[in-house]
Amino acid sequence: MEPSENLDFVKLINIRANIDNITPHKIAVVAFIREYGLLKIEAKRMVDCAVAPKYRKDFCMLALKLIQCPDMEFKELESLLTDGRYNLLSVHLQNFCVRLQNIYVNGISALVDCVTSTVDKLMIEQNETNPCIITRYSVLGLYLRRILLNLEKLTFVQTVALYKTFCLYYQKGRPGLMMRSLSKEKLNNMEGVGISATNEDPRPLELSIKMNIVDRNKFSSSLLEEGQWSRKQAELFTAQQANLLQINEKKALPPPQLQKMIMQIINDLPDYSDIHFLSFLNCLRMKEFCGAQDSLYNCFDRTVFSLPGNNICTDRNKHFRYAALNRAAMHTHFGHKELAMESVRESVSRAQEAGDSACVGAAGAWGALAGGRAPRAALLAHAPRSPRAPRLLASAAQLLAQHAALNAAKPADVFQIITRGDTINYLHSMTDLTVAGLANTAALWALYGFTEMASVNCQLLLNLNAKCSVVSEAAGALGVAAWRGAGGLCAALAAHFPCPATAALAARVCAHRALLAGKWEEADEGIRQLASSDRWESQLLKAEMYFLKGDAMEALDSLQDVLDFCKTEDDSYHFISLRLKAMVLMSQVQQCFSSVQSANIMLLNEALALAKKYHLHYWATTVEMHIANVQLNMGCSKNALVLARKALPFIMAHGSAYDLGRAMLLYTKCRIASAPISGESRTNVLQSCCEALELVKKNFTKVGAHSRLVQTLYLQAHLYNDIGNQSARNQCAWLYRQLDQQNPIEATKMLLVMY
Repeated sequence: MEPSENLDFVKLINIRANIDNITPHKIAVVAFIREYGLLKIEAKRMVDCAVAPKYRKDFCMLALKLIQCPDMEFKELESLLTDGRYNLLSVHLQNFCVRLQNIYVNGISALVDCVTSTVDKLMIEQNETNPCIITRYSVLGLYLRRILLNLEKLTFVQTVALYKTFCLYYQKGRPGLMMRSLSKEKLNNMEGVGISATNEDPRPLELSIKMNIVDRNKFSSSLLEEGQWSRKQAELFTAQQANLLQINEKKALPPPQLQKMIMQIINDLPDYSDIHFLSFLNCLRMKEFCGAQDSLYNCFDRTVFSLPGNNICTDRNKHFRYAALNRAAMHTHFGHKELAMESVRESVSRAQEAGDSACVGAAGAWGALAGGRAPRAALLAHAPRSPRAPRLLASAAQLLAQHAALNAAKPADVFQIITRGDTINYLHSMTDLTVAGLANTAALWALYGFTEMASVNCQLLLNLNAKCSVVSEAAGALGVAAWRGAGGLCAALAAHFPCPATAALAARVCAHRALLAGKWEEADEGIRQLASSDRWESQLLKAEMYFLKGDAMEALDSLQDVLDFCKTEDDSYHFISLRLKAMVLMSQVQQCFSSVQSANIMLLNEALALAKKYHLHYWATTVEMHIANVQLNMGCSKNALVLARKALPFIMAHGSAYDLGRAMLLYTKCRIASAPISGESRTNVLQSCCEALELVKKNFTKVGAHSRLVQTLYLQAHLYNDIGNQSARNQCAWLYRQLDQQNPIEATKMLLVMY
């Protein structure tokens, strides 16, 4: 059998997917439109009487919402009509309730008459005596005609099932309560204009009671029960949610609720391919690989088999190459670089066959991200030779800036590239790339250690009134907050921007604060939460926890694993800072548990050279402070004082409260060690050091660094004792005792509190 015959056979099987099913909600919407149209007819027949503009406007907006939204229960519809969001005439709502009760009591004939009479009475030819309320080609006219057409196609059994389903739908609501809640005031003299409720002859009450015992399970397999989403409703829902996931993820439905709605649409419209792609996007934001892969495959399988007969080879090639491109993006997102490169090669080969330069460029970009440093350098080296669209040029500029920063380019050159891309974004009003440029600029400032500039860019992002994704800027702001020790702000922003990236960052900050406070169980829980999203950052925190608990061997093993990873996987965006953190922490372990300090100095000098090579100014300053700490412990107090005094201004300008506190503490220790042996000059130096320690205590208290605060109080008490201030000494000793009783610290662990 030929491929075209296969496709025609599939289309023949799935012909039911193109037919909209009639549901009780749609019948209720028809009744709602019908009663408003009849009110307008009555108003036009009366002298000097018309529906006020606010009621006409709100009816149109509400009718459009009811047509476009998925089916809702009768209780939800009642709440929507009576909660005050829309200005609706009381007589309109009363007649609507009467019409639904008429259908419920009088049976199938009333249901069919409701639809047919609406079309007959409201869509008539315009003349002097009979005004046309709804035109045939308006939104309401097309909706009513489609409902009538689908109703006429139903068999007798399906019509009976529709009526019984409507009865169940009506019973779940509270129409009597709705009637009593309507306002009795006359609105614009329209209260007397309407359809009288007395012309309906309801059946005896016994029939209504009998209708209440209808069993829903008898009709669970009915065709009418299955189709709750029409094709148009599903298309609108898919477009809205996909757009929100791109421009403002917070306003999109939460992932569980969105996936539930997606499954309902898939159940009603199994051959609608776009809903599978929406499921793919939803799984991507929650990092669910299996669901993302299945949804992607289902999307393109259904897309290919629903192609028309004309140009089938061209269309199939297009869908296949973009399926491979999306597969490459998915595997790159999850870190499967080999599988991503296979998809990139397939997408490039098919795009070259079709002459699709846009697909070739996109595949090359994903190949640069997944292939590593060498493929990215090759792509960027050949990029300027061929003319490209402004969007591609701006995207390439951002990618080139990231690549240059990771390869030790000068910061001035990196920011020049970013500025060049921003100029293209401003000229062509590409808001999404403008926001991405600001996010990259903030990330680069944070990478180089200038957190004030990173904070400024993050504030610009968070206050920018643009339709763009806010997850990246939220993550940037969280990074700055974490850098400055604002754990409460981190938790608040993580709750405001719920996504895996912000949740992981909040877990890292919580684990770090627990380590500072000496809460090992809480820190271990945060480290375990972080391990699922950032393995090596959690490994570093685990090594720090082992170090503070006094387990040197476990700490060294964890740090060695991180360093081995940095040597093999040198294309990670954070491998330099990760490697520097591991080297500095290893130097602390060696300093505490080894008597040979020469290896420690060599390790710190290597870290300093690495930080200066990649222009990581803050990390270079931090390493210098660690070197000063080693010199102080070795007895070279004057050299340590000179080095600490040199590094202190940069830390005061860009460091966190914790870093500022420990830098001031080290500087104070260096001043004490290099102070005169005796005399008034020594007393003045010690008095100045006591005053400086007040700022140190304030910063450590701010971040909850319990062990650091205890050490500072211990040192301050000794200084006050040396200068003869006994009352201040006793006050420090009393505070020390209170803190020690709240959270005792072993004397051996006090020695582990280094810079």
